[in-house]
Amino acid sequence: MYLAREGGWSSLTDSSPIILVTVVQQGAAFDANLRRRLVAVGLTPSLAATFPVDSSIRLGLTWPTEFWQQAALDWLEREGRAEAFLPELEALVHTGGTQRIRHTARRLGRSARQQTRE
Repeated sequence: MYLAREGGWSSLTDSSPIILVTVVQQGAAFDANLRRRLVAVGLTPSLAATFPVDSSIRLGLTWPTEFWQQAALDWLEREGRAEAFLPELEALVHTGGTQRIRHTARRLGRSARQQTRE
């Protein structure tokens, strides 16, 4: 997992722990919950902005079940930054668990590629 300290987060493992995928399920509430918990343990709530959410999104996009794939796509639709996940989105276009997932991945990928060209 991660250890929060003033100044940032330290990974306690060599790779992203599988449980991080649950962050995408929380959606917009994740940031507020994390800020509240940081304050409760005496840390600066601004640390929430530096939490490695990308690892959670990447796990969701590459997870072999429709639930986590869709949760990660929902996060990207809501929060943006799909350009950081183009390889995962392109893979989902072909391997996504449902037609909705494949179409959403295609749309997000297309939009992200257009934004990077501008």
